[in-house]
Amino acid sequence: MDTTYLIENAAQEFWARAGEASGFPRNMNAAITLALPLELCCIEELRVNHVRAWLKRVRMAHRIGGKDRRLHGCLIAYKGKGAIFFDRLDSEAEQRFTLAHELAHFLLDYQATRQRTLEILGPSILAVLDGERPPTLDERLHAALSTVSLGVMSHFMERPDKGLPSTAILDVENRADRLALELLAPAASLYDVMASSAAPRGFKRRLAFLQQQLIEVYGLPPLQADIYADLILKQLGEPTFRDWLYGEA
Repeated sequence: MDTTYLIENAAQEFWARAGEASGFPRNMNAAITLALPLELCCIEELRVNHVRAWLKRVRMAHRIGGKDRRLHGCLIAYKGKGAIFFDRLDSEAEQRFTLAHELAHFLLDYQATRQRTLEILGPSILAVLDGERPPTLDERLHAALSTVSLGVMSHFMERPDKGLPSTAILDVENRADRLALELLAPAASLYDVMASSAAPRGFKRRLAFLQQQLIEVYGLPPLQADIYADLILKQLGEPTFRDWLYGEA
C-alpha cells in the first residue's frame, strides 16, 4: 500500500473516531482519551523505571531491559489497549508531538497489524496475540505473525531529541513520525496555506513562513516544524527553477 495513502487514511480514521477537531493546535490528550482505550500518564522527568513501576502496579508481565534512562515518551500496548507515557517537563509542543508519535505506533504497528492478523488467521489467534498461549507450528509458519507483537508491545521515544529519523533509522520510526505530523498538521491543510495570498514568493521566504505557521498555528516543536516545512515544500515541487535562478533556493 502507498505510504502516503496509508498515513493520510490512518489520520482521517482517527479524527473521525475522536470527533473532527475544530482547529489547531490539536488537543491530542482529549482526542486520544475519546477515541481509544489508552491511558495517558504524564510524569515529571519521565524515566524507564517509571514505566517498570507502572507495569508492576498493573501486574503486567513484561520485562524492559537496559539501564534506567530519561525518555520523551513510551507506549505500552496489550490486549487491544494500553498506556502512553510522556514527560510533564517537556514543552506543550513537545508533549503534543510525543503523544502523536506514540499514538502513531499504536495505530500502525500494534492495532493495524493486530487487526490484519485476526482477519487472516481468525479469532483463534487472539490468544496467541495476547500472549495467553504459544503459537502452533502452522501459526508460527504463517507470515502474518512475523509483523505483529505477541503479548505486550513496548516502544520508547528516547532522549536526546534528534528530530525526524534519517534514512539510516528503521522505516517504522520514520513512518510513525510522518503519521504524527499528519495528525497534528494535515498536509492538505498546509497545501492550502501555501496556496493562499498570505504565503510569500521565493523558496527561502516560503520556507520560513511555513515553519512559523507550523510552530505558531499547528503547535509543532521547532525542530519538527523545520523538517516538515522542507518536506511539504518539496512535495509542492519547490524550490522551483526560478528560485534557483534568482538565488532564492
